[in-house]
Amino acid sequence: MQIISGLPGPSHKRPCAVAIGNFDGVHLGHQRLLRAVTQVAHARGLAAAVVTFEPHPRELFGKDPFARICTLRDKMIAIAGCGIDAVYIMPFHKRFASLSPEAFARDILAEGISCRWVTVGNNFHFGAGGSGDFSELKRLGETLGFEAVATPLLYQSDERVSSSRIRAAMASGDLNEAQTMLGRPYRVTGRVIHGAALGRTLGFPTLNVAMLPPGSKAVCALHGVFAVRVKGLDGETVFGGAASLGYKPTVASERRWLLETFVFNYSGNAYGRIVEIEFVQKLRDEKKFSGLEELKAAINRDAETARRLLGV
Repeated sequence: MQIISGLPGPSHKRPCAVAIGNFDGVHLGHQRLLRAVTQVAHARGLAAAVVTFEPHPRELFGKDPFARICTLRDKMIAIAGCGIDAVYIMPFHKRFASLSPEAFARDILAEGISCRWVTVGNNFHFGAGGSGDFSELKRLGETLGFEAVATPLLYQSDERVSSSRIRAAMASGDLNEAQTMLGRPYRVTGRVIHGAALGRTLGFPTLNVAMLPPGSKAVCALHGVFAVRVKGLDGETVFGGAASLGYKPTVASERRWLLETFVFNYSGNAYGRIVEIEFVQKLRDEKKFSGLEELKAAINRDAETARRLLGV
């Protein structure tokens, strides 16, 4: 799958069927949209493409910090798993946000990526201030040479599958509810980076993965301490572990969201590796401790609880 920031150059442009959206979480409703794109693309000899936005528009305009379900890397992995050929990541800033519906349809879809067919959720809005809706997209497509189709929203037990509901489930630590809507266990994939080495000092060395890019105004939808499974350290071996996901102090005044995982029965050098961490069950919320000894005792309890849950 090609991943292109902004619009493609002439050598990468080919007529395509497109899904448009933020796709935070790439949940079952999103997957329905992506399957519709791949089916039409294959039937009509088009490329299957996605137009998405980074950062999420709510990071720019929301009153409260936006809670992201997944990292950009994990979003790309999930989209690729749906058979998409190309993703166009539109840098979302105030100038892009000011595009009229007409300019978006013409400059981005028709001329920018050679769109011939596009699908969106039937609650889709686009253009400055969300002034364009599906009927507007359909009307513009008739003029600009692409067909617009609304894909029905997906419901489970009479409730709509949505990123908002997944965020709420994650905020309450309900991984089962989130998994039901995601269609898969919640996972984080990322490169192991150097941390402050506090865990090693306490006898619990951790794999550290940055959850958000530097300067991001977002927060993570999921936070706390968890029992996890880890892949990517030793071939196909799956390791158990205990992980803390939260907002961590770093050098100077900078703070960042970090996933720190103590891996059971592993002592290798993982720096620079791409690892996949699957969340199994929440153990507790994050807590501020009075000192290192209290913190060490809590980590030890978390590790023992995680071992029992995972059977390792």
